[in-house]
Amino acid sequence: MVATPDPKYHTEGEISHSRIARIAGIGLLIAISGTSQALGVSGELRVEAGGNPDFLDPALARDPLAWQIMGATQGGLVAFRRAGGTPGTTVVPDLAAALPVVSPNGLRLTFTLRDDVRFGPPASRVALPSDVKSSLERMLILDSRGTALYTAIDGAPAVIAGRTRQLSGVVANDAARTVTISLTRRDPTLVQALALPFASVVPKGTRAVDQTVNPPAGLGPYAISAFDPDRRIVLTANPGYVARDGLPAGYAAGITIRLGLTPRAAAAHVAAGDADYSVMPIARSATRRGGYAAGATTNAVTDSATAYVAIDPSQAPFTDPGVRRAVGLALNRSVAAAAITTGARAASRMIPPGTPGNREGTRAPDLRTARALVSGAGATGTAVTLWTGTGYAERAIAPAVRDALSKIGLVPIVKALPKNSGLGRTAPRAAIATAMWTQTLPDGSDAYAQLLGTTAPGTPATPPIPVISSDAALRSRARSAANAVLGTARDSAWAQVDASAVADGRVVPVATPVATEVTAPGVSGVTVNPVLGVLLGSLQPAGGSDRAR
Repeated sequence: MVATPDPKYHTEGEISHSRIARIAGIGLLIAISGTSQALGVSGELRVEAGGNPDFLDPALARDPLAWQIMGATQGGLVAFRRAGGTPGTTVVPDLAAALPVVSPNGLRLTFTLRDDVRFGPPASRVALPSDVKSSLERMLILDSRGTALYTAIDGAPAVIAGRTRQLSGVVANDAARTVTISLTRRDPTLVQALALPFASVVPKGTRAVDQTVNPPAGLGPYAISAFDPDRRIVLTANPGYVARDGLPAGYAAGITIRLGLTPRAAAAHVAAGDADYSVMPIARSATRRGGYAAGATTNAVTDSATAYVAIDPSQAPFTDPGVRRAVGLALNRSVAAAAITTGARAASRMIPPGTPGNREGTRAPDLRTARALVSGAGATGTAVTLWTGTGYAERAIAPAVRDALSKIGLVPIVKALPKNSGLGRTAPRAAIATAMWTQTLPDGSDAYAQLLGTTAPGTPATPPIPVISSDAALRSRARSAANAVLGTARDSAWAQVDASAVADGRVVPVATPVATEVTAPGVSGVTVNPVLGVLLGSLQPAGGSDRAR
């Protein structure tokens, strides 16, 4: 669970000025002989972007642009199917020849590796089991934001703590081409975690320091062949890439990502046909007649995130479950969603659309029932402080939440959190707050990590729902769901946890962000993966009908 502002609504992963100067000072531009540097080359996909990605090292990368690039250039033992919607959350073999053989107790996973999966340039060799082991060790040594997802691996906590650099729970046998992973506890989501960019396999010997200045070779259909900060990133075809089920080759012969543009300028370039795709969301009105993006093709990109209201049931008046439920009953979610001008739709569940376990529903506001619940609890006229989160969507939904509180008889006092501060540090006793959760792992365990007594990457030390785990019944249901094997039974279990938490009023889902992104006329293949975002390798430039390989 990531209770931080959604990065899609901010400058995309800016590298600090000092870091850029340091990069430039060592001659960052990496080029492969023969790589075209001009826009508009036949078969090339031209992408417009804003700031630099946060990292181009897969173990460290996390922002949306970085993960789009990782999805095109990196690979691991397994991967998420390169598809849109719920099918895109399915794990398929990548470097592994098949999904792992799992021991009866669930504590040992054995992978057998293919012998035709090759790293792109400059390594340009077959990947080995020892590459897998060293990559996982490197990720843990680097204290990646994904480390919390891999702590079930035997020895992982010791590596994270710096007591050793050897991951005892992973045994690599290059001769037999096998990787065996031993766990200290059952963790059905580990296979999903191994499909995330954090667990990308890079050549052994890659130093355990940030390699953004010299991106490591990957297993994807493209390789990063040039990075010029604030100017461009160039991806070229991995000549040794072999497509596998669910992991096709890319359409474009190459991809050039131009950096440093504003959303308006990028969209205008796309509309004029000077670029194929802009990663930056724009206002929907910009694509209408007379707008700066008129003529471009609009694409609705549903984010795997939820803008919501967090309620602390240990604080009055929300100790009464009726008062908690009243907030959700009175809230006009359609109005709240419309306030997010970059686009959103009403949400009734924390688990977002496209993620297994989502059971979205609709419900009109019921003010009569909501007022009766507050009155029956003797809470009418009670003042409550509504804290608003620091992100755009969190601030945008606050007026609708304030109005709902007023309409049910409470007296809201709205206070905004200072930027760059966590709710737990600034308002440790906040009874109600707006927040944004952005999914990392496409599973209900990510949305309700706190019910399990854990937090996923990026969660503040004191999250906005400090005592949600105090409900014994909810905690028990969450633990049962977390231990279920991946599949329909697990999805249904998490759907029930989601429904119970929402019904109790501990969380009030408000809106799912839906960004408007644009492609040039004639560009096809727009595919929104719930984990990786718009798949760069699936985009087909105008006039190109065949895959690059």
